Amino acid sequence: MGAKQTTAAKKQLPDLSRSCLDHAPLPIAAVEGANHIVSYVNPAFSRAMDKPAEQLVGRPFYEMLPEMDDCVTLLDRVFRTGIPESCMEQEHSEHRPFFWSYTMWPVLADKRTAGVMIQVTETAQFHEKTLAMNEALIIGSVRQHELTEAADLSNTQLQKEITERKKAEGEIRRLNSELEQRVAERTTELQAANEEMEAFSYSVAHDLRAPLRHVMAFVELLQKDVGPSLSEINYEHLTTISRASKRMGDLIDDLLAFSRVGRAEMQKTECDLNQLVQETLRDFQADTKERKIVWEIHPLPAVRADYALLRLVLVNLISNAVKFTGNRTAAKIEIGCAPGEKNETVIFIRDNGAGFDPEYAEKLFGVFQRLHSRDEFEGTGIGLANVQRIIKRHGGRVWAEGVVNSGATFYFSIPKQNGDTNGHRH
Repeated sequence: MGAKQTTAAKKQLPDLSRSCLDHAPLPIAAVEGANHIVSYVNPAFSRAMDKPAEQLVGRPFYEMLPEMDDCVTLLDRVFRTGIPESCMEQEHSEHRPFFWSYTMWPVLADKRTAGVMIQVTETAQFHEKTLAMNEALIIGSVRQHELTEAADLSNTQLQKEITERKKAEGEIRRLNSELEQRVAERTTELQAANEEMEAFSYSVAHDLRAPLRHVMAFVELLQKDVGPSLSEINYEHLTTISRASKRMGDLIDDLLAFSRVGRAEMQKTECDLNQLVQETLRDFQADTKERKIVWEIHPLPAVRADYALLRLVLVNLISNAVKFTGNRTAAKIEIGCAPGEKNETVIFIRDNGAGFDPEYAEKLFGVFQRLHSRDEFEGTGIGLANVQRIIKRHGGRVWAEGVVNSGATFYFSIPKQNGDTNGHRH
Protein backbone atom coordinates (compact mmCIF):
# COMPACT_ATOMS: atom_id res chain seq x y z
CA MET A 1 0.00 0.00 0.00
CA GLY A 2 2.92 2.38 0.72
CA ALA A 3 4.28 1.85 -2.81
CA LYS A 4 0.85 2.47 -4.36
CA GLN A 5 0.42 5.68 -2.36
CA THR A 6 3.81 6.96 -3.44
CA THR A 7 3.05 6.13 -7.09
CA ALA A 8 -0.33 7.86 -6.94
CA ALA A 9 1.24 10.92 -5.39
CA LYS A 10 3.92 11.07 -8.07
CA LYS A 11 1.30 10.94 -10.79
CA GLN A 12 -0.58 13.82 -9.23
CA LEU A 13 2.23 16.02 -7.91
CA PRO A 14 5.61 17.00 -9.40
CA ASP A 15 8.66 16.24 -7.23
CA LEU A 16 9.11 19.82 -5.97
CA SER A 17 5.45 20.27 -5.06
CA ARG A 18 5.21 16.87 -3.39
CA SER A 19 8.41 17.51 -1.41
CA CYS A 20 7.02 20.79 -0.11
CA LEU A 21 3.72 19.17 0.86
CA ASP A 22 5.48 16.22 2.49
CA HIS A 23 7.38 18.62 4.75
CA ALA A 24 4.50 21.00 5.42
CA PRO A 25 3.68 21.12 9.18
CA LEU A 26 -0.08 21.43 8.50
CA PRO A 27 -2.17 18.37 7.57
CA ILE A 28 -2.88 18.36 3.81
CA ALA A 29 -4.77 15.80 1.72
CA ALA A 30 -5.86 15.53 -1.92
CA VAL A 31 -9.05 13.83 -3.08
CA GLU A 32 -10.22 12.86 -6.59
CA GLY A 33 -13.62 12.54 -8.24
CA ALA A 34 -17.15 13.15 -7.08
CA ASN A 35 -16.77 10.41 -4.45
CA HIS A 36 -13.75 12.24 -2.95
CA ILE A 37 -11.37 9.29 -2.95
CA VAL A 38 -8.17 10.18 -1.06
CA SER A 39 -5.23 10.15 -3.49
CA TYR A 40 -2.56 11.76 -1.30
CA VAL A 41 -1.92 12.63 2.37
CA ASN A 42 1.19 14.24 3.83
CA PRO A 43 2.84 12.97 7.04
CA ALA A 44 1.21 15.73 9.11
CA PHE A 45 -2.22 14.55 7.98
CA SER A 46 -1.38 10.94 8.90
CA ARG A 47 -0.35 12.09 12.36
CA ALA A 48 -3.53 14.14 12.77
CA MET A 49 -5.63 11.10 11.83
CA ASP A 50 -3.38 8.81 13.90
CA LYS A 51 -3.21 6.38 10.97
CA PRO A 52 -0.51 5.53 8.44
CA ALA A 53 -0.91 6.81 4.88
CA GLU A 54 -1.59 3.34 3.44
CA GLN A 55 -4.76 3.12 5.56
CA LEU A 56 -6.03 6.47 4.28
CA VAL A 57 -5.20 6.58 0.56
CA GLY A 58 -7.87 4.95 -1.61
CA ARG A 59 -10.71 5.50 0.90
CA PRO A 60 -13.53 8.07 0.59
CA PHE A 61 -12.70 11.16 2.66
CA TYR A 62 -16.06 11.10 4.46
CA GLU A 63 -15.14 7.80 6.15
CA MET A 64 -12.60 9.74 8.26
CA LEU A 65 -15.22 12.20 9.54
CA PRO A 66 -18.04 11.96 12.12
CA GLU A 67 -21.48 11.07 10.78
CA MET A 68 -23.36 14.00 9.17
CA ASP A 69 -20.20 16.14 9.24
CA ASP A 70 -20.62 19.54 7.50
CA CYS A 71 -17.21 19.09 5.93
CA VAL A 72 -18.68 16.62 3.41
CA THR A 73 -21.25 19.16 2.26
CA LEU A 74 -18.50 21.75 1.85
CA LEU A 75 -16.38 19.29 -0.08
CA ASP A 76 -19.25 18.51 -2.46
CA ARG A 77 -19.83 22.22 -3.04
CA VAL A 78 -16.19 23.02 -3.80
CA PHE A 79 -16.00 20.10 -6.22
CA ARG A 80 -19.23 21.17 -7.93
CA THR A 81 -18.62 24.94 -8.13
CA GLY A 82 -14.84 25.07 -8.35
CA ILE A 83 -14.79 27.90 -5.76
CA PRO A 84 -12.44 27.62 -2.73
CA GLU A 85 -14.13 27.63 0.71
CA SER A 86 -13.35 27.24 4.42
CA CYS A 87 -15.21 26.09 7.51
CA MET A 88 -14.59 25.55 11.21
CA GLU A 89 -15.88 22.79 13.51
CA GLN A 90 -15.70 22.29 17.30
CA GLU A 91 -14.79 18.94 18.74
CA HIS A 92 -14.75 18.01 22.48
CA SER A 93 -12.16 15.72 23.90
CA GLU A 94 -11.65 14.42 27.43
CA HIS A 95 -9.22 17.23 28.29
CA ARG A 96 -10.40 20.34 26.46
CA PRO A 97 -12.49 21.55 23.55
CA PHE A 98 -10.62 22.45 20.34
CA PHE A 99 -11.50 23.52 16.83
CA TRP A 100 -10.74 22.16 13.38
CA SER A 101 -10.47 24.53 10.43
CA TYR A 102 -10.77 23.18 6.84
CA THR A 103 -9.61 25.11 3.80
CA MET A 104 -10.46 23.54 0.43
CA TRP A 105 -9.63 24.57 -3.13
CA PRO A 106 -10.30 22.79 -6.44
CA VAL A 107 -7.74 20.98 -8.59
CA LEU A 108 -8.46 21.54 -12.27
CA ALA A 109 -7.82 19.24 -15.21
CA ASP A 110 -8.93 20.13 -18.73
CA LYS A 111 -10.54 23.24 -17.20
CA ARG A 112 -12.81 21.01 -15.11
CA THR A 113 -12.65 20.16 -11.42
CA ALA A 114 -10.93 16.80 -11.04
CA GLY A 115 -10.43 16.87 -7.28
CA VAL A 116 -9.98 18.99 -4.18
CA MET A 117 -6.99 19.88 -1.98
CA ILE A 118 -7.84 19.93 1.73
CA GLN A 119 -5.76 21.69 4.39
CA VAL A 120 -6.68 20.98 8.03
CA THR A 121 -5.75 23.31 10.89
CA GLU A 122 -6.26 22.86 14.62
CA THR A 123 -7.35 26.34 15.69
CA ALA A 124 -5.25 26.38 18.87
CA GLN A 125 -2.14 26.02 16.83
CA PHE A 126 -3.22 28.37 14.06
CA HIS A 127 -0.75 31.21 14.73
CA GLU A 128 2.36 29.11 14.83
CA LYS A 129 1.37 27.31 11.62
CA THR A 130 0.17 30.28 9.58
CA LEU A 131 3.41 30.43 7.60
CA ALA A 132 3.26 26.74 6.74
CA MET A 133 -0.35 27.09 5.62
CA ASN A 134 0.54 30.01 3.33
CA GLU A 135 3.36 27.96 1.83
CA ALA A 136 0.95 25.11 1.18
CA LEU A 137 -1.49 27.48 -0.52
CA ILE A 138 1.29 28.84 -2.72
CA ILE A 139 2.24 25.30 -3.71
CA GLY A 140 -1.41 24.62 -4.54
CA SER A 141 -1.53 27.69 -6.78
CA VAL A 142 1.66 26.59 -8.55
CA ARG A 143 0.21 23.14 -9.06
CA GLN A 144 -3.00 24.68 -10.38
CA HIS A 145 -1.00 26.65 -12.94
CA GLU A 146 0.93 23.53 -13.97
CA LEU A 147 -2.28 21.57 -14.43
CA THR A 148 -3.79 24.37 -16.51
CA GLU A 149 -0.77 24.45 -18.82
CA ALA A 150 -0.85 20.65 -19.16
CA ALA A 151 -4.58 20.78 -19.95
CA ASP A 152 -4.03 23.44 -22.63
CA LEU A 153 -1.33 21.29 -24.24
CA SER A 154 -3.56 18.20 -24.13
CA ASN A 155 -6.44 20.15 -25.68
CA THR A 156 -4.19 21.34 -28.51
CA GLN A 157 -3.02 17.80 -29.25
CA LEU A 158 -6.58 16.48 -29.05
CA GLN A 159 -7.82 19.13 -31.46
CA LYS A 160 -5.08 18.16 -33.91
CA GLU A 161 -6.06 14.49 -33.66
CA ILE A 162 -9.73 15.35 -34.19
CA THR A 163 -8.87 17.37 -37.30
CA GLU A 164 -6.78 14.51 -38.73
CA ARG A 165 -9.51 11.96 -37.93
CA LYS A 166 -12.18 14.10 -39.64
CA LYS A 167 -9.94 14.37 -42.69
CA ALA A 168 -9.48 10.56 -42.76
CA GLU A 169 -13.25 10.01 -42.35
CA GLY A 170 -13.91 12.38 -45.25
CA GLU A 171 -11.47 10.43 -47.42
CA ILE A 172 -13.15 7.14 -46.47
CA ARG A 173 -16.57 8.57 -47.36
CA ARG A 174 -15.24 9.72 -50.72
CA LEU A 175 -13.75 6.29 -51.46
CA ASN A 176 -16.97 4.55 -50.41
CA SER A 177 -18.98 6.83 -52.67
CA GLU A 178 -16.69 6.06 -55.60
CA LEU A 179 -16.88 2.34 -54.86
CA GLU A 180 -20.69 2.40 -54.73
CA GLN A 181 -20.78 4.25 -58.04
CA ARG A 182 -18.43 1.73 -59.65
CA VAL A 183 -20.46 -1.20 -58.31
CA ALA A 184 -23.67 0.37 -59.67
CA GLU A 185 -22.02 0.89 -63.07
CA ARG A 186 -20.67 -2.68 -63.18
CA THR A 187 -24.05 -4.05 -62.11
CA THR A 188 -25.78 -2.12 -64.89
CA GLU A 189 -23.20 -3.33 -67.42
CA LEU A 190 -23.53 -6.93 -66.24
CA GLN A 191 -27.31 -6.78 -66.39
CA ALA A 192 -27.18 -5.39 -69.92
CA ALA A 193 -24.69 -8.10 -70.94
CA ASN A 194 -26.93 -10.81 -69.46
CA GLU A 195 -29.96 -9.44 -71.26
CA GLU A 196 -28.02 -9.34 -74.54
CA MET A 197 -26.82 -12.90 -73.99
CA GLU A 198 -30.34 -14.13 -73.26
CA ALA A 199 -31.70 -12.36 -76.32
CA PHE A 200 -28.89 -13.82 -78.43
CA SER A 201 -29.51 -17.33 -77.11
CA TYR A 202 -33.22 -17.02 -77.75
CA SER A 203 -32.63 -15.69 -81.27
CA VAL A 204 -30.11 -18.43 -82.14
CA ALA A 205 -32.28 -21.21 -80.74
CA HIS A 206 -35.38 -19.84 -82.46
CA ASP A 207 -33.60 -19.44 -85.83
CA LEU A 208 -32.22 -22.99 -85.65
CA ARG A 209 -35.67 -24.50 -85.36
CA ALA A 210 -36.75 -23.92 -88.98
CA PRO A 211 -33.74 -25.53 -90.74
CA LEU A 212 -33.76 -28.37 -88.23
CA ARG A 213 -37.41 -29.10 -89.00
CA HIS A 214 -36.51 -29.29 -92.69
CA VAL A 215 -33.69 -31.74 -91.98
CA MET A 216 -35.96 -33.96 -89.88
CA ALA A 217 -38.76 -33.83 -92.48
CA PHE A 218 -36.50 -34.80 -95.38
CA VAL A 219 -34.89 -37.60 -93.37
CA GLU A 220 -38.37 -38.96 -92.63
CA LEU A 221 -39.26 -38.77 -96.37
CA LEU A 222 -36.08 -40.58 -97.32
CA GLN A 223 -36.77 -43.30 -94.78
CA LYS A 224 -40.27 -43.81 -96.23
CA ASP A 225 -39.45 -43.48 -99.92
CA VAL A 226 -36.10 -45.16 -100.34
CA GLY A 227 -35.61 -46.79 -96.97
CA PRO A 228 -36.42 -50.34 -98.14
CA SER A 229 -33.98 -50.06 -101.05
CA LEU A 230 -31.06 -48.80 -98.96
CA SER A 231 -28.34 -51.02 -97.68
CA GLU A 232 -28.37 -51.76 -93.97
CA ILE A 233 -25.43 -49.43 -93.29
CA ASN A 234 -26.99 -46.53 -95.26
CA TYR A 235 -30.31 -46.99 -93.49
CA GLU A 236 -28.42 -46.90 -90.18
CA HIS A 237 -26.85 -43.60 -91.28
CA LEU A 238 -30.33 -42.14 -91.85
CA THR A 239 -31.42 -43.43 -88.44
CA THR A 240 -28.38 -41.77 -86.82
CA ILE A 241 -29.22 -38.46 -88.55
CA SER A 242 -32.82 -38.74 -87.35
CA ARG A 243 -31.78 -39.40 -83.73
CA ALA A 244 -29.24 -36.57 -83.78
CA SER A 245 -31.81 -34.18 -85.23
CA LYS A 246 -34.33 -35.11 -82.54
CA ARG A 247 -31.70 -34.61 -79.83
CA MET A 248 -30.83 -31.21 -81.28
CA GLY A 249 -34.53 -30.32 -81.33
CA ASP A 250 -34.83 -31.24 -77.67
CA LEU A 251 -31.74 -29.17 -76.92
CA ILE A 252 -33.13 -26.14 -78.74
CA ASP A 253 -36.44 -26.46 -76.87
CA ASP A 254 -34.59 -26.61 -73.56
CA LEU A 255 -32.45 -23.60 -74.49
CA LEU A 256 -35.57 -21.61 -75.32
CA ALA A 257 -37.15 -22.64 -72.02
CA PHE A 258 -33.97 -21.68 -70.15
CA SER A 259 -33.97 -18.28 -71.83
CA ARG A 260 -37.66 -17.72 -71.06
CA VAL A 261 -37.10 -18.49 -67.36
CA GLY A 262 -34.71 -15.56 -67.11
CA ARG A 263 -37.00 -13.17 -68.99
CA ALA A 264 -40.43 -14.08 -67.67
CA GLU A 265 -42.01 -11.89 -65.01
CA MET A 266 -42.80 -13.80 -61.83
CA GLN A 267 -46.32 -13.92 -60.41
CA LYS A 268 -46.01 -15.02 -56.81
CA THR A 269 -49.01 -16.60 -55.10
CA GLU A 270 -49.54 -18.94 -52.17
CA CYS A 271 -48.81 -22.44 -53.50
CA ASP A 272 -49.98 -25.62 -51.77
CA LEU A 273 -47.02 -27.95 -52.32
CA ASN A 274 -49.08 -31.04 -51.49
CA GLN A 275 -51.44 -30.28 -54.35
CA LEU A 276 -48.65 -29.19 -56.69
CA VAL A 277 -46.67 -32.42 -56.13
CA GLN A 278 -49.75 -34.58 -56.77
CA GLU A 279 -50.49 -32.69 -60.00
CA THR A 280 -46.89 -33.13 -61.13
CA LEU A 281 -46.86 -36.86 -60.32
CA ARG A 282 -49.89 -37.39 -62.55
CA ASP A 283 -47.76 -36.26 -65.52
CA PHE A 284 -45.46 -39.25 -64.92
CA GLN A 285 -48.13 -41.93 -64.62
CA ALA A 286 -47.94 -42.96 -68.28
CA ASP A 287 -44.13 -43.24 -68.22
CA THR A 288 -43.95 -45.12 -64.92
CA LYS A 289 -46.96 -47.45 -65.03
CA GLU A 290 -44.79 -50.39 -66.15
CA ARG A 291 -42.23 -49.75 -63.42
CA LYS A 292 -42.18 -50.64 -59.74
CA ILE A 293 -41.65 -47.34 -57.91
CA VAL A 294 -42.37 -46.77 -54.22
CA TRP A 295 -43.43 -43.15 -53.72
CA GLU A 296 -43.07 -41.76 -50.18
CA ILE A 297 -44.64 -38.31 -50.03
CA HIS A 298 -44.51 -36.49 -46.68
CA PRO A 299 -46.87 -33.62 -45.71
CA LEU A 300 -45.62 -30.42 -47.30
CA PRO A 301 -46.20 -26.76 -46.38
CA ALA A 302 -47.56 -23.89 -48.39
CA VAL A 303 -45.04 -21.44 -49.86
CA ARG A 304 -45.26 -18.16 -51.70
CA ALA A 305 -43.88 -18.63 -55.20
CA ASP A 306 -44.60 -18.46 -58.92
CA TYR A 307 -46.84 -21.49 -59.45
CA ALA A 308 -45.78 -22.29 -63.03
CA LEU A 309 -42.06 -21.89 -62.34
CA LEU A 310 -42.24 -23.95 -59.14
CA ARG A 311 -44.06 -26.68 -61.05
CA LEU A 312 -41.20 -26.65 -63.59
CA VAL A 313 -38.74 -27.17 -60.70
CA LEU A 314 -40.69 -30.21 -59.47
CA VAL A 315 -41.02 -31.60 -63.01
CA ASN A 316 -37.27 -31.43 -63.57
CA LEU A 317 -36.31 -32.91 -60.18
CA ILE A 318 -38.94 -35.69 -60.22
CA SER A 319 -38.05 -36.45 -63.85
CA ASN A 320 -34.40 -36.86 -62.80
CA ALA A 321 -35.38 -39.17 -59.95
CA VAL A 322 -37.51 -41.31 -62.29
CA LYS A 323 -34.79 -41.38 -64.94
CA PHE A 324 -31.85 -42.22 -62.69
CA THR A 325 -33.72 -45.03 -60.90
CA GLY A 326 -34.45 -46.68 -64.25
CA ASN A 327 -31.99 -49.49 -63.59
CA ARG A 328 -33.47 -50.33 -60.19
CA THR A 329 -35.85 -53.26 -59.93
CA ALA A 330 -37.37 -51.66 -56.84
CA ALA A 331 -37.09 -47.89 -57.13
CA LYS A 332 -37.90 -45.55 -54.25
CA ILE A 333 -38.51 -41.80 -54.51
CA GLU A 334 -39.14 -39.69 -51.40
CA ILE A 335 -40.36 -36.08 -51.23
CA GLY A 336 -40.52 -34.07 -48.01
CA CYS A 337 -39.29 -31.16 -45.89
CA ALA A 338 -35.74 -30.84 -44.52
CA PRO A 339 -34.29 -28.61 -41.77
CA GLY A 340 -33.04 -25.25 -43.02
CA GLU A 341 -32.35 -21.69 -41.97
CA LYS A 342 -34.91 -19.86 -39.81
CA ASN A 343 -36.35 -17.84 -42.69
CA GLU A 344 -36.63 -20.52 -45.36
CA THR A 345 -38.60 -23.65 -46.25
CA VAL A 346 -36.44 -26.50 -47.58
CA ILE A 347 -37.87 -29.26 -49.81
CA PHE A 348 -35.97 -32.42 -50.77
CA ILE A 349 -36.45 -35.10 -53.45
CA ARG A 350 -34.47 -38.30 -52.71
CA ASP A 351 -34.01 -41.41 -54.82
CA ASN A 352 -32.09 -44.69 -54.64
CA GLY A 353 -30.82 -44.44 -58.20
CA ALA A 354 -27.44 -44.10 -59.89
CA GLY A 355 -26.29 -41.22 -57.67
CA PHE A 356 -23.16 -39.21 -58.54
CA ASP A 357 -19.64 -38.48 -57.35
CA PRO A 358 -20.02 -35.80 -54.61
CA GLU A 359 -16.74 -34.24 -55.72
CA TYR A 360 -18.55 -32.90 -58.79
CA ALA A 361 -21.76 -31.80 -57.06
CA GLU A 362 -21.25 -28.13 -58.00
CA LYS A 363 -21.20 -28.99 -61.72
CA LEU A 364 -24.69 -30.46 -61.64
CA PHE A 365 -26.41 -27.09 -62.01
CA GLY A 366 -24.36 -25.72 -64.90
CA VAL A 367 -25.70 -25.53 -68.46
CA PHE A 368 -24.75 -28.65 -70.49
CA GLN A 369 -23.03 -30.18 -67.44
CA ARG A 370 -23.59 -33.95 -67.24
CA LEU A 371 -22.07 -36.48 -64.84
CA HIS A 372 -23.40 -39.48 -66.81
CA SER A 373 -22.94 -40.29 -70.48
CA ARG A 374 -25.83 -39.88 -72.91
CA ASP A 375 -25.67 -43.63 -73.59
CA GLU A 376 -26.47 -44.32 -69.92
CA PHE A 377 -29.18 -41.71 -69.43
CA GLU A 378 -30.81 -39.36 -71.93
CA GLY A 379 -30.92 -35.61 -71.39
CA THR A 380 -29.61 -32.25 -72.57
CA GLY A 381 -27.95 -31.05 -69.36
CA ILE A 382 -30.16 -27.99 -69.00
CA GLY A 383 -32.88 -29.20 -66.62
CA LEU A 384 -30.94 -28.65 -63.38
CA ALA A 385 -29.62 -25.30 -64.65
CA ASN A 386 -33.26 -24.29 -65.06
CA VAL A 387 -34.00 -25.44 -61.49
CA GLN A 388 -31.18 -23.33 -60.10
CA ARG A 389 -32.20 -20.29 -62.11
CA ILE A 390 -35.82 -20.48 -60.97
CA ILE A 391 -34.95 -20.97 -57.30
CA LYS A 392 -32.43 -18.11 -57.35
CA ARG A 393 -35.08 -15.83 -58.83
CA HIS A 394 -37.21 -16.68 -55.80
CA GLY A 395 -34.32 -15.74 -53.50
CA GLY A 396 -33.65 -19.35 -52.47
CA ARG A 397 -30.81 -21.81 -52.90
CA VAL A 398 -30.37 -25.27 -54.42
CA TRP A 399 -27.87 -28.05 -53.68
CA ALA A 400 -27.45 -31.81 -53.93
CA GLU A 401 -25.93 -34.78 -52.11
CA GLY A 402 -25.14 -38.13 -53.65
CA VAL A 403 -23.01 -41.25 -53.72
CA VAL A 404 -22.21 -43.27 -56.83
CA ASN A 405 -24.73 -46.15 -57.16
CA SER A 406 -26.33 -45.20 -53.82
CA GLY A 407 -28.83 -42.56 -54.83
CA ALA A 408 -29.05 -38.78 -54.69
CA THR A 409 -30.94 -36.09 -52.80
CA PHE A 410 -31.73 -32.71 -54.31
CA TYR A 411 -32.71 -29.77 -52.07
CA PHE A 412 -34.20 -26.37 -52.82
CA SER A 413 -35.33 -23.60 -50.49
CA ILE A 414 -38.03 -20.94 -50.74
CA PRO A 415 -37.81 -17.87 -48.45
CA LYS A 416 -40.58 -17.54 -45.87
CA GLN A 417 -42.69 -14.42 -45.78
CA ASN A 418 -42.65 -11.98 -42.84
CA GLY A 419 -44.62 -13.37 -39.94
CA ASP A 420 -44.59 -16.92 -41.35
CA THR A 421 -42.73 -19.06 -38.84
CA ASN A 422 -43.43 -22.55 -40.14
CA GLY A 423 -44.17 -22.10 -43.81
CA HIS A 424 -47.70 -23.59 -43.51
CA ARG A 425 -50.81 -21.87 -44.67
CA HIS A 426 -52.50 -19.71 -41.99
